[in-house]
Amino acid sequence: MSITIPFVYSANAAPAPIAAVAADRGSALGAAVGSDILVVACIALGLLALSAFANVWIARRESRNAARLARSRAAGMHDLLRTMRMAESIAGIGVWQYDPRSGTQQWSDGLKRLFGIDPQEEFVEGDAETLLFANDIDLIGKVREHGTETDPYALQFDIYGFDGIARSISVHACNLMNAQSEIHRVVAVVRDATEQVERERELKSSREEAIHEAKEARILAETDSLTGLANRRRVMAELDRMVIDARVTSMPLVLVMFDIDRFKRVNDTYGHPAGDEVLQQVARIAASQARDDDLIGRVGGEEFVWIIPGASDNMAQVMSERLRQAIANSSGVGAVPNVTISVGYTCIQAGDTALSLFARADTALYDAKDSGRNQVRMAA
Repeated sequence: MSITIPFVYSANAAPAPIAAVAADRGSALGAAVGSDILVVACIALGLLALSAFANVWIARRESRNAARLARSRAAGMHDLLRTMRMAESIAGIGVWQYDPRSGTQQWSDGLKRLFGIDPQEEFVEGDAETLLFANDIDLIGKVREHGTETDPYALQFDIYGFDGIARSISVHACNLMNAQSEIHRVVAVVRDATEQVERERELKSSREEAIHEAKEARILAETDSLTGLANRRRVMAELDRMVIDARVTSMPLVLVMFDIDRFKRVNDTYGHPAGDEVLQQVARIAASQARDDDLIGRVGGEEFVWIIPGASDNMAQVMSERLRQAIANSSGVGAVPNVTISVGYTCIQAGDTALSLFARADTALYDAKDSGRNQVRMAA
């Protein structure tokens, strides 16, 4: 006897044993796949955490470095400022800064010190302007006058500090330009130049005094001490020059010589002091007769010279005669009556020198004396 077992076939269903195996295998694969994703996720989270930690660590390190650099720079700036203050104090200088846009000024401790202000004193708005105004200093105005300059420039002022000390300050300023060639800041170094200015003033005074003394010495060397007229040395030097000028310009030149008649009798009768007074009076009269370009000189005891450039023969005759009459009428001094003079003159000729002109006038003078004195004679 046989037993029949029915078999139902379905295209969508596997045999029971195979399906069971497949189900078991699928569960294992799902578990495996799910486990891998979890691991990857954990690794990714770990990497993100590590990256975040690294960034935090780097940020902290950079922050510490920045803080360290800031402290270092602050310490360096502090040392620099301290060094600058020390340098200002030792060198007697100060620093002035000006911002043209805002109109603000900055004064260093050294600059305050130059104006007699305690360096520790804080400036409030307007203090700087007040200090400058009190010393009649328009520093900003002076800076603006140099507003187009690109090279350093110098200024100088005299101030009277709040400490009661007068100073001369020297300002060396520089315009700092921006990209648009506009002044964005003016920086100046100010120093105490009092000693230098005093030395320069003393040097200038000494130089002027030396020039004055040299001039006085020259005048004394060329002046007759009794009458104040030119002495023989200057007369001959001027005569040399005028002779050369007359040759070059072809202008006339007259030399007049005059001598007080019988002057020895004046000294013998009234004494030498009285005779000196007569000489001085004659000199005054002669000087009053001379023109601006003329020269009157005393060349001997009672002998005088009158150099007249540009005078003709007739002018020389008239001027000589006028001098003779003036002395004859008003030369008396005290008990001494009027004295007279003898006069000789000559005009320049071709080939003349100072000596030849002098000799001819001297000859004319002695002709006047030989003719009876108190006369005027022209050289032949």
